[in-house]
Amino acid sequence: MASNRSLRRAQKPVTYTCALCDSENGVRWYCNDCQENLCDRCKEFHTRGKKTKNDDVVSIGKANRQYDKPVPEVCKLHPSKLCDLFCSDCNMLFCSMCLSKTHKHHNWKHFEDEFSIKKQHLKEHMTAISVKIEHFKNETSERHRVNEGFNDNIDTMRKNVNSQRAKLKAEVDYIADAILAELSSLEKEESIIHKKDCQRSEKKVEELTRLLEQAEMTDTSNVSFFETERSLRISLSLYDVNVRYVSPKQPSFVTGSIDSVLLTKMLGELHHGNQYEKTDIESKHVQCLSKFTVTQQNQILGICPVDDSHAWLSIDEYDALVLVNSEGVVTETVKLDFCPYMITMVGTTDILMTISRASTCVHKLSLHNKQVTTFADINPHQPYDISINEKGEVFVSTATPDIVVLNQSGTIVRKVSIGSEIIMYIVCLSSLRLCASQAIGGSRTDRNIKITDESGTVIQTWTGELDNGQKVGSMNLCKMSCDKYDRVFVPDIRNNQVYVLPRDGKQAVCLLDQKHEVMEPTAVDVDTCGNVWIGCGDGTVHVMGL
Repeated sequence: MASNRSLRRAQKPVTYTCALCDSENGVRWYCNDCQENLCDRCKEFHTRGKKTKNDDVVSIGKANRQYDKPVPEVCKLHPSKLCDLFCSDCNMLFCSMCLSKTHKHHNWKHFEDEFSIKKQHLKEHMTAISVKIEHFKNETSERHRVNEGFNDNIDTMRKNVNSQRAKLKAEVDYIADAILAELSSLEKEESIIHKKDCQRSEKKVEELTRLLEQAEMTDTSNVSFFETERSLRISLSLYDVNVRYVSPKQPSFVTGSIDSVLLTKMLGELHHGNQYEKTDIESKHVQCLSKFTVTQQNQILGICPVDDSHAWLSIDEYDALVLVNSEGVVTETVKLDFCPYMITMVGTTDILMTISRASTCVHKLSLHNKQVTTFADINPHQPYDISINEKGEVFVSTATPDIVVLNQSGTIVRKVSIGSEIIMYIVCLSSLRLCASQAIGGSRTDRNIKITDESGTVIQTWTGELDNGQKVGSMNLCKMSCDKYDRVFVPDIRNNQVYVLPRDGKQAVCLLDQKHEVMEPTAVDVDTCGNVWIGCGDGTVHVMGL
């Protein structure tokens, strides 16, 4: 039900004001062209006016009000005039007097015409805005959906990981329980035998004790003494002290080595998008992200990045491995009994090392407890460089034509060679391919690169060809590495350069130019962000962004 106030408001008569004289009396007319209320007197003037005599003037009840019709502004230069014209060149409103003075030769339109165009443009803009709003709403919804699916996938994989972990634990528990059960069985068996052996010995002690008592009670003055002696002699022959019980063989438990590579394959591997995208290498775009020099100021022999900001370093004539960040801050030092030469990571848990002095052994450092053990002895060979392939096999160059291949236990499984030239540095690539640096005739400055497939067949040879059509002459190639795209990074200490060999190309790209000021690069590796760590002869390390 309507309130009394609403009824009074509805019953109150509507009043209009004349647009020309502001009178509220007799305002009964409306000009549809001017969109103005008119009283009786002003209506007469309006219908006789020179400009308005043809206007559509109707009774106010039949008015066709256009509430969005534009109202021209008063010209600031000519206050008696309205800005009813629009200059397209100047993008401004102006009056008829401005037209004759300033805009006469410009492109102009009547205000109403331009207003219609602008109004249409406004509608188009509003439509475009609405479309974009809907687009971004849909994009947000889609992103929420993708995020939800991503998180669901993470949850599923987490369950799978835990399930696989439980299975591996159960399998380990099963094997361990079987060994423990066997130990219990051996213990029980030994307990039974032990009891029988002791009972047998104790019985003999009792019997011999009785014989001894009998002998002690014998009257040696009586001839019966002879009979007693004969009886004891016969009885003693039954107790041979040279017959000993068989001691049980002591069982032994040979602790197995933890093969993290094999365990990773058994548990499963996480595959996800690349942490860095492949970037075409141009030396002019390569940037030095950081530069530092180790305190020893000796040659950097090996680099092993562990993430996107840390790497282990082996340094010439220094009996330790050093963990540094990309700014050169030493975060950890592991002292050793020898000076490490070449190094390579075994997953994230261990580091394999060769030794700078004459030795036939490869050593392993456990990063968990910092213990060093002998991983393998490849006598008569002496290890030089070292790398690990996808199967976990350890390849060891020997500064001879032979490469020794070890399994994860350090056992030699085979030897490979690539022709008759001395192989210095090696790096394992994907698909079980191998890249090797050969010293032609044992020369330090005459070297080439050969890449073999899984069978050992040479599928690519590089002798210094560059993508600019030139060819490098003498080269002293040092410790190589590769990135996840199988591009091989080869430092050349002679020419102060690092060459980059593409996976399927025979021409290398130069990583550096003079602006980088890299001198005598001796070792290189690539971190998880694709940044290239370059170690030099004076202990300087450059971290380069591609």
